Amino acid sequence: MRVTSDDIDVVVPTEIEHKIDEIWTGEKVDQPEQRYNFIDYHFEVGGVYLRARAYLDNMEAAVVFGPFERRGSIKKVDAPNAQDAVLAYLRRRFRTVRRHEATSPQS
Repeated sequence: MRVTSDDIDVVVPTEIEHKIDEIWTGEKVDQPEQRYNFIDYHFEVGGVYLRARAYLDNMEAAVVFGPFERRGSIKKVDAPNAQDAVLAYLRRRFRTVRRHEATSPQS
């Protein structure tokens, strides 16, 4: 039996989206002030949701958000198995994978 790379992933994204966010300030009529071209990977694993983002100007890196209780929620949950499975999927595709760590506002 021959094992291919597709046989190794424990999880796969439920959806992959290519998006572009542009910020127009009005100062330049012909081009946006900022432009973000990225791929979002959505994972629903073991009843929780995780998302990863990779910007096309640096396709060697991905950032993971979550796990959250569900898609659209910002309530974080403890789901180490789901998180490990998503990190393993991404590490096979990106040189650098990091978890997004929310920062709290300073008082």
